[in-house]
Amino acid sequence: MKVFIDPEDDIQYMSFYIKGLFDLFGKENVSFRFHAFDEIPIEERYTRTMRVIIKKGVIEKRYVIDTNDNYRVNDVLYNWSDVYGSVNANYAKTQECFHGKLVSLCPSFAIKYTGLGDACVQAIRGGLKTHRNKKKYLGCWKRMIQRPQLEDYYYTEPQENYVFHLSTLWQSDEWNRNDLGVNLRRSYFIRACKELRPQLLFEGGLVSYRTDSEAQQFADCLCQRYCSEDCLKQTKASAIVFNTPAYWDCHGWKLGEYMALGKAVLSTPLSNDLPSPLVHGTHIHLVEDCSINAFEENVLFLMRNKDYRNRLEHNILKYWMKYGTPEASLKLLGITKH
Repeated sequence: MKVFIDPEDDIQYMSFYIKGLFDLFGKENVSFRFHAFDEIPIEERYTRTMRVIIKKGVIEKRYVIDTNDNYRVNDVLYNWSDVYGSVNANYAKTQECFHGKLVSLCPSFAIKYTGLGDACVQAIRGGLKTHRNKKKYLGCWKRMIQRPQLEDYYYTEPQENYVFHLSTLWQSDEWNRNDLGVNLRRSYFIRACKELRPQLLFEGGLVSYRTDSEAQQFADCLCQRYCSEDCLKQTKASAIVFNTPAYWDCHGWKLGEYMALGKAVLSTPLSNDLPSPLVHGTHIHLVEDCSINAFEENVLFLMRNKDYRNRLEHNILKYWMKYGTPEASLKLLGITKH
C-alpha cells in the first residue's frame, strides 16, 4: 500500500492523523504528493481538511478528514472523496445528501509527530516550492514542532483540591457572538473556581489577543500565557477539567486532550456528534445550568467525590482508546492495514 497526503494545508491539523498513518502503514509508505491532488480546485486545498489517497495496486480510495470548527460539509471535497470524516459532524444540521459518506470522528489535536530535522525535509519535499503562502506554510510546521508528542498524553494521578484551566478569549462579532457563548461560559467557570478559594487552589484563566473594549468585561479572568509543555503538565495535575463548545460551537482540541489524559471532565452540553455519545455520570459530568452558582455546586460535588471522579477518568480513557486515538480514528474511516 502507498499513502499520499496533500501538503497544501495546515500541518498542525493533519499531524494527529499523519501519526496514525505512519504507525499503520510505516513511514516509508506515506508521502506528501502535491500533484496527486491536482483535480481538486486550489481554493479548496487550504481549508483545514486533510486529503488522503491510499493505493493498493490499481485500487485507489480517497479520504477527507475535515478538522474545521463548524459542522458544514465541503461539497467539492465530499464529491471528490470516497469517505468524508469530520471532527464536528452534526447529522441533524447537515443535509441528508451528505450523510452517505459522512463519518463522525472524535476531536483531535495538534501533536509533534516527527523531529525537527525530519520535519524540515518533509516541509521542503511536501510543498514549500508549490505553496501559495510560504511564510504561513512554514509557520504551521514550526507550531507543530512546538507541540507535545502523542506519547506525552497519558494518565497521571491528579492533585487533590487543585484545578487548572487555560483557554482562549475568542474574538466576538455579529456572526460569532463568543462573548455571549464560549467566552462567558469559560469566565463563569473560572470565577466559580476563584470563589471557592481557599477550598481549592485554582490556576490559569483566559489568554487574550484582543484589544477591543468589550474584552474588558473578562479582565478578572485573564492570565499569562503558558507554553504547551507547562499547560500539559498542569492539566495532568488538575483534579477536574472544564469543557464547553468552543469557536462556532465546535468540540475543540481540549476535549480530545482531556480524553487522551483520562481526566474527570465537567462540561456544558456538547453541540455536535461523536462516534458514540458521552454519557453523563459514566464518561463525563454534564451541567446544563451555566451560571456561576451552578458551576460552584458542581465543582464542589466533583472535588468531594473521588470515587465518582475515578469512574469518569477510567471510562473516558476507555472511550478514547476505542474511538479517539489516531489509529482508532482511521479505523472509523475504514482505513486499516489489510
